Amino acid sequence: MNQINLPFQVGQIVEAKSFIIGYRGAWFRCKILDITNENGELRYKLKYLDFPDEKVDNALVFETPEGETESHLMVRPKYPPHYHESDYLNLKGDDTEPLVVVHDSWKAGDLVDWWKEKVFWSGEIVAMKGKKFCQIELLPEPEGEGEIYQCLFKNLRPRLDWSVEDGWKVPSTVDGQKCAKLVKLKNEDEEIEDVCETEEEQTKNDTQEDKGDGSLKLNIMESDSIEAPILDLEELIVRLGWLKAKLNPDLGEGAKTYWKYEDHRPSSSGRRN
Repeated sequence: MNQINLPFQVGQIVEAKSFIIGYRGAWFRCKILDITNENGELRYKLKYLDFPDEKVDNALVFETPEGETESHLMVRPKYPPHYHESDYLNLKGDDTEPLVVVHDSWKAGDLVDWWKEKVFWSGEIVAMKGKKFCQIELLPEPEGEGEIYQCLFKNLRPRLDWSVEDGWKVPSTVDGQKCAKLVKLKNEDEEIEDVCETEEEQTKNDTQEDKGDGSLKLNIMESDSIEAPILDLEELIVRLGWLKAKLNPDLGEGAKTYWKYEDHRPSSSGRRN
């Protein structure tokens, strides 16, 4: 895979990982300063945003860890915004990127990243320690450092996987559970457009149903019961209301209509009033 297949560019904020012992399983926030191809090896010049005194790293984009044969992509896009469900309900999206929505509370078994010493360490919650603390076990060696630490809930975020083909994904635990979900908010215009389309389709369906074969089937034609004419009258009222809406669609729900029903009776002279 080469740079043509990757979505990264100079100036972009990304996260990068390393296979150096002591930093395995950690994600660093970086900025791409340059993209080069040296001896057939794709490299990014990375500036570590949380370590301003650190030298620019001429990092390999693909690396193969010791003891393995498959290379790993060492860079991914910056982590998307994440919220708890109660906060997410009040958000309005700009439809530019997904959001990570964390379920109500953390629990043992959740796959997380832990913010510690200006780095995000990937691991799993192994025990709860009250309302604010938990124990987290880092990824096992050689993928991570494999140690257990106590941490604050406020320093956790859901662990995510990213690939060029599938984008962001929330990994599942052994029993198939996920501590978060990925959502994409719609802006107000799109929501209105969706509603209008739904109403238009509904009106079309109602019109087709009312058209039928052009005939009006009455209950009194098939039944001699007392309820039959009452049902027919109710159906006629519904059809009349639909016809009013079609002839004058600008009338709101609370608007006054100028339809008036008059029961004209023939006069004694045979003329109508």
